[in-house]
Amino acid sequence: MIKGIIFDLDGTLLDTVGDIRNSLNYILEKYGYKTLNDSSVKQYLGNGGNALVKKALNDPTLENDVLHSIINEYTEHYKAHNNILTKPYPNVIELLTCLKNKHIKMAITSNKIQESVTTLNQDTFLGLMDVAIGEKEGIPLKPNPKMLFIALEKMGLKPNEVLFVGDTEVDLQTARNANLKCVAVTWGFRDKDFLASLEPDFIISNPLDILSII
Repeated sequence: MIKGIIFDLDGTLLDTVGDIRNSLNYILEKYGYKTLNDSSVKQYLGNGGNALVKKALNDPTLENDVLHSIINEYTEHYKAHNNILTKPYPNVIELLTCLKNKHIKMAITSNKIQESVTTLNQDTFLGLMDVAIGEKEGIPLKPNPKMLFIALEKMGLKPNEVLFVGDTEVDLQTARNANLKCVAVTWGFRDKDFLASLEPDFIISNPLDILSII
């Protein structure tokens, strides 16, 4: 019996591409690099902000201190502009409300920095989530399963009582590393054929499809 669900955030619950693209392109343009469209940004997402900026710059000649400075500048810009274009995907709030009414515990685990996860959770989900965990010191990024283990502990549930819902190969591997069944969603940052090749336990095209799984 499913008693809880752990969700990825970007590409799963929230369409964050517009704000991420704008902050990233602000930095790329400032430092003389080619800006990116949504499709390219989506392909670079999944492993956190540091990895995103490194992939976008694609410049092995950058010295480490310069790279870290650019990453920090991106991080600060995004923190100040992370909820302008960002919005829940269709039917997400309806799903979460229904799950809450069914007393299903819910958590977010994201490779986005904790401050942004906290802000977006508070502003968008208005108390529906029981736990919201992002990148912070001492917690390795997904696909390391530690975030999921922390969420399970805070929810008071066992792996066989919880589904993990995500949209990228990073999410699927995280679920496997934590021994959770994984639901892959097709409305996020990867297409259905790619997700199918990774053999998740379930593939869904509408958030409300989760109700038929639990």
